[in-house]
This record gives sequence, structure tokens and C-alpha cells, in this order.
Amino acid sequence: MAVPRDNQIDAIELDSECYNLFSTQFNQAISHLQVGVLKKFEPEISALLNLAVYVIPIYANSSLVGHQLLGISFSDKVAKRIPKKWYLYGWLLVALNWISYRWKVIASKIIKEETVQSVNGVVDNCQILSKSLSLLNSLVFLKQGKYPTLLHRALNLRTQLVNPDNSQSSDFSTLTRELLWHSFAETLMFALPLINVHRVKRWFSQLIRPEEGINDDFMLNTTNSACAVCNEAPIIPQKTQCHHIFCYYCLKANLAADPDFLCPLCSSKIDD
Repeated sequence: MAVPRDNQIDAIELDSECYNLFSTQFNQAISHLQVGVLKKFEPEISALLNLAVYVIPIYANSSLVGHQLLGISFSDKVAKRIPKKWYLYGWLLVALNWISYRWKVIASKIIKEETVQSVNGVVDNCQILSKSLSLLNSLVFLKQGKYPTLLHRALNLRTQLVNPDNSQSSDFSTLTRELLWHSFAETLMFALPLINVHRVKRWFSQLIRPEEGINDDFMLNTTNSACAVCNEAPIIPQKTQCHHIFCYYCLKANLAADPDFLCPLCSSKIDD
């Protein structure tokens, strides 16, 4: 049974996320070191992390982490020596990534100075060609469902289901819920910046707490009172018409956000 296209793409993305996870944990581990102390070794560190993601799992389990999570593996029906291609796939990913980082240093040492510029031009053209072929390969992959990357096609690497006899569920409810959630989240990210939260808060507070009259006998001392907004000791205290105390910044920020700002304690309108 053919491996679904989305599973093949998801396996590649999962491997990439594993690398990002290792990279994040490594950066956290060295966060207390002097800034920039390992900067010149970044390509080598990246290569080691790629080894952990793309090479070690193949030697240990004959498959990558993303494949294991999705129940797929490299197919062994294409060639008798296919395991060697698995290893070559992992090492090529590591090597190509490292060379892309270190190419300028390598070129300066193995190529004569007068030809470096022309060689760099050739390398740039090769990168453009590679990206163009990758795009073409992606289009062919969407049509045929084989070889999700150019490297898969170059090495003739295909994937298969680990348990092809297990019937795959056609229930797309989980996928539907995920798509709906992402759509809802994107809608919120677009709509929330357009909403004046302070004005909504004032409107809601008016519904649950009607405006109270100002008690002339009730006076607050600026030195012993808390800010009506942040409930902390007021900084540059400001007394309003309702005799409540605010920090200067709390008062000005709320008035700037909502000109009709009401006192949180008594719902009295505050004039700027």
C-alpha cells in the first residue's frame, strides 16, 4: 500500500522539528556561557545535531524519527543494497548542510584567489538550479506521490508502511478539528488587535456594576493608598474627581486607550 503524500511530508517536517528541538535545548544549555564563545563553531554544532537526527536513528533503527512516529520506513524493495543508500541519505544531509555553512572558508583554502569569484558564481548558479529542481520535484511528487525531496529521487529512496495490513481509518474528524482550530486562531490573531480591550472592559464593568455616586465624605490619602488600576503603591500619585488615587502612567495610559475611561472602583467618569 502506497504511503499517503501527507505522511511523507509530515515525516520530513517532524525530522526538522526534532533538529529545532535539539537546537533549542542546546542553546538553553549554553545560555550561561560568554556570549559568542561558540559562534565560530556553529556549523560543526549544527552538523552534530544533524547527526543526531538524520544519521544515528538510521544506524539504530533503520529509519528516521519522523518515519517511526508515522509508522513508515524506507522501502527495501527497490535495490538489494538499499540500507547503504539510507546511510548515504543521512550523511549527505549532514554534509550538505555543513558545506553550505563553511563553503567560503573551504573555497579560500583550496581554490586560488583569482578564481574564487568565478567558482562562487558557479556555486550560486548550482544553488539556483537545485532550488528550481526541488520545486519541479515537489510538483511531480504531488502528482505521483513518490520521492518527496530531490535527494530521495537522486538516491531512488521510497517509503513503505510498516504495517500495511492495518486498515487506515478514513475518519477525518481529528484533521477537521485541527483545521478549524487553526482557522479560529488565525481569525483571533487578525481580529484582536482591532478591538479596544479597554473600552470593552469598561462596557462590561458597567453591566455588572452600576455607577456609584461620589461620596464626599470618602477621601483617600495619597501616601497610604494603592493605585486603583495596578493595586500597587502609586508612582507620581494622581487624585481624580472621585477622590481615588492612580499612578500617573496607569491613568494616562488608560485615558489614551479609552477617552471614556471610568474609575475601576466607583465607575465614575474621569476627565483627562
